[in-house]
Amino acid sequence: RPAPADRRRARALLGLDDQAVVAFSVARLDPVKDFPSLLEAFSQMRAAVPTARLLIVGDGPERAALETRAARPDLAGAVSLLGLRPDVRALLPAADIYVNSSISEGISITILEAMAAAIPVVATAAGGTPEVLADGATGVLVPVRNHGRLAEALIAVGADPSARSRFGMLGRQRVETSFTLQRMVAEYAQLYHRL
Repeated sequence: RPAPADRRRARALLGLDDQAVVAFSVARLDPVKDFPSLLEAFSQMRAAVPTARLLIVGDGPERAALETRAARPDLAGAVSLLGLRPDVRALLPAADIYVNSSISEGISITILEAMAAAIPVVATAAGGTPEVLADGATGVLVPVRNHGRLAEALIAVGADPSARSRFGMLGRQRVETSFTLQRMVAEYAQLYHRL
């Protein structure tokens, strides 16, 4: 779990002040990640939470279109597309919310890393995500391609520090009990014994 000093350092690296409510996402900028829906949802979040900021780490074929959308007045100055970064783990503690807007997903390593860092997660209920994220307990699940519901979840979590703390703590506990390397090895061993 990141220490307060990690959070201060990450925010300083990114030029963010303590008042910013930061949503963070890491992914290839590809249609399957549905960043257009995230930007529409974040526009609504920013209207409700003026200190909200969105940081997106990654690169890909949709970058130019996303930069164009992020430059419009409702998002200007509030969205940063950071490109590929080798220091994602050092930046993650700056986040108040980790967000995943994919329309298709396996077991997302970035969601697990956010949960391990005790950062609350708002994600679409795509693919394996509901197996990782318990809606209302370790984060919030929303339907895919529904920027209205995604906005509602971001606003609710962004405006409630106690919910962020609770989701973060429970998410970290879930990773520690269900997604460790030791557990994975033990489950594979059990499977081999059964076979």
